[in-house]
Amino acid sequence: MKTPRALALCAAIVLSAPLGAFAQPAGNKTEEADARFRRGVELYNEVDYGAALTEFRRAYDLAPAYQVLYNIAGTCYQLKDYACALRAFERYLADGGEQLPGGRRAEVERDIAILRSRVATVEISTSAPDVEISVDGVPAGKTPLAEPLLMSAGRRRIVAEAPGRPAVLRVVDVAGGDHVRLKIQLPEARALHGPGEGAGGAPAPPGALRMDRAPRQQRSVPVLPWLATGALAVGAAATGLLALGASGDLDAELDRYPGDARAVERARARSEALALTTDLLAGAAVLAGGISIYLTVAGAGPERADGERASSPPVRLTIAPASLEIAGSF
Repeated sequence: MKTPRALALCAAIVLSAPLGAFAQPAGNKTEEADARFRRGVELYNEVDYGAALTEFRRAYDLAPAYQVLYNIAGTCYQLKDYACALRAFERYLADGGEQLPGGRRAEVERDIAILRSRVATVEISTSAPDVEISVDGVPAGKTPLAEPLLMSAGRRRIVAEAPGRPAVLRVVDVAGGDHVRLKIQLPEARALHGPGEGAGGAPAPPGALRMDRAPRQQRSVPVLPWLATGALAVGAAATGLLALGASGDLDAELDRYPGDARAVERARARSEALALTTDLLAGAAVLAGGISIYLTVAGAGPERADGERASSPPVRLTIAPASLEIAGSF
């Protein structure tokens, strides 16, 4: 299969003469433009096309000679920005006019025909006027746009921005020769006034719908119930160890011969009391843990009619040697 003729601009840039040789204005701007043009040629030959394009565009802004447009078109092509290359070539033909040498016009027209098969036109409209449109991060103007936008084939990121409104991103895939109509619906403008106020800061009329954002609820961990749970658990562990020791003392008294009935009774009473206390403390720790979990999950309590949260229901825990009393409402 025969490869299509490559664009003439794919070769080294031919306009490598100093810009001052064809620039009309004189002065410091011309000198700077000439220096930037030379730097652009050097960067192009070093295959740094992005930096070269910046230098060529800066040179053209300082001294708008039509010859620089040829270099801009060639650099845009190397960057695969076919829309940029097409625009620069068309401007080159328009500005150069009769000044174009020999067969240069025919050559550029052939290149333009190739580039037109690699670009698409996108007609953009928005639900509100004065919306800033950018394509792949490059500003393209405000709506309503005077004409459809020229875009290189491929995936394009189109962003619509307007003051006071959230930006809208649209990603479109366009192929060469496509003509796409794109309607962008922007969200409503964000409210710039305070709560309870209408536009311009005036008080909202009675019965007006308030669009205030609900305040974020903050939950606090109930510290005291968890401290009580920890203390009860530690107490249960401590008395459990003491109960094990008392049980060992009781076994020792029972194994002693001859035995002492009073010593055995004292050891038995101490062992039973510690065992009971351990059981009570362990049960209280489990119950306090359950209450702590409930209070943590439930938050600070139910919300009252005035918007405040009611305080946690009071719970009283009373521990006695032979009983466990819990009072309160749940």
